[in-house]
Amino acid sequence: MAHATHQRRPRHRRGYTLLESLMAAGILLGIVVAITSAITAGQQHALEAHMRIAGALAAEDLLSRMTAVSYDDILAWNGYTESAGTMTDVHGQSMPDMFNNIGRSVAVSTDLKNFAELGVKVRGRTIRVHSFDRQNRTLSEIYHFVPEPADNAGPTGGGARTAVDPDDAGALHT
Repeated sequence: MAHATHQRRPRHRRGYTLLESLMAAGILLGIVVAITSAITAGQQHALEAHMRIAGALAAEDLLSRMTAVSYDDILAWNGYTESAGTMTDVHGQSMPDMFNNIGRSVAVSTDLKNFAELGVKVRGRTIRVHSFDRQNRTLSEIYHFVPEPADNAGPTGGGARTAVDPDDAGALHT
């Protein structure tokens, strides 16, 4: 009798089973989700940094305009506000698109600054320029003190008078 030699197949086939394929797909999905989340978070941080930089530039721009006006005209800026998307440059033109989501406001107060190291008190105006986004979140705040001019000081101006004594090599006296 002819003996047929046939090989027996192993009961378990080699290769991937459905369960292994599903586990591999789950692991791959987890990796893709983690990478996508990291990229999204990075983009959000980059956008936030962009907004803060643009807010600081907008505040600096407005402050530079204010410091170019006379001391007496600074108070007229108190309460000035440009809502997000309505900012204009020094020539009254709309600001570039990067500033569309930014607004800014100004507060001016009259203060008496004490420079204890020098023994001098100086009257002046503190300018606060605040930039914000469409959700009213603060992007930047800049403070600048403008001393009262010497011609405004004295009996009528009420400011602290500072004088330089020529015999004292430029020392300050109050």
